Amino acid sequence: MNRRQNVLKTLATMFSALTVVLSLAIAPASAATSSSTQSVTGAGNGIKISPVRSELTINPGSSATLDVFVTNVTSQAATFQLLANDFVAAGDESGNPAVILNPNQAAPSHGLKQYIAPISNITIQPQQTKDVKVVITMPDDIAAGGYYGAVRVAPAGSSQQNNRNITLSASVASLILVKVPGNIKEQLSIASFDARNGDKSRSIFTSKKNISGVVRFQNEGNIQEAPFGKIVLKDIRGHQIASYEINNTNPKGNVLPNSIRKFNTKLDHLSSFGRYTIEGNFGYGSAGQLLTAKSTFYIIPIPVIVILIILAVLIIVAIFEIPRLIRGYNRRVLRRAGRE
Repeated sequence: MNRRQNVLKTLATMFSALTVVLSLAIAPASAATSSSTQSVTGAGNGIKISPVRSELTINPGSSATLDVFVTNVTSQAATFQLLANDFVAAGDESGNPAVILNPNQAAPSHGLKQYIAPISNITIQPQQTKDVKVVITMPDDIAAGGYYGAVRVAPAGSSQQNNRNITLSASVASLILVKVPGNIKEQLSIASFDARNGDKSRSIFTSKKNISGVVRFQNEGNIQEAPFGKIVLKDIRGHQIASYEINNTNPKGNVLPNSIRKFNTKLDHLSSFGRYTIEGNFGYGSAGQLLTAKSTFYIIPIPVIVILIILAVLIIVAIFEIPRLIRGYNRRVLRRAGRE
């Protein structure tokens, strides 16, 4: 009786361990000089600004003038103030800029605000546009690399005291990315490459819905990088079943220095059950540097997992019980032989 209890206890322990292993398997695993011609309109304040993003190259000791167009889309004349701010990459790895609104705060590195000349307030008539000249001067001794800032437009007299960073969607701004030639360090790496459902990295999925291939690029250089390339989806036999291009917007998204940015690609052509591999081939930089990565994941529906658990339990039972039954049978045979 004690042996039977020990066997049952061992089976229960092994079953619990198997369940934990499967749970862990399913649980999360550990952006040439150009300007955008798009525009953005401020919510509720009747301001339209363009371009939303400009990329300039300015040599040390030189200046450049950027034309920023501000439109009053209301039916009344209005006076606006133009403010220079630094921005950094948002902490959610989305690539969205986080504008630093506090006038007494600057970016920890690569800030452009200090090199932008003050801009006077402007008054614009209804439905009219003014060309604002933004003058940027880089010092003689400035280090090579990228510098980033924004020119924001707000109604004159509005308070700008704010100690929080906000995303661009909450501010009417024209982003400015300046490249200073010299000792440019281009160093982009892949922080991770895997399949995910939302923000959860997994190796096993119970459904083919909402699975994305996610590549996270880390920029350890001193200039922004706009990675490009493809993610290839292969089945268990190694056959390519789909291909997806990343960062194919115009303009392309940048990865700022000292930041990580992720690019999500929704995976289709998946079956309800199977083993899949995603392979990434990416490029970046002025010389077309290459990066590669590979990851494997499984789609196993819950009913199949349940069946596998049951089969595993039956195998464990067989391993423990069959030898015990054989030993009992042998003892009975020996007892019978002894009585004869």
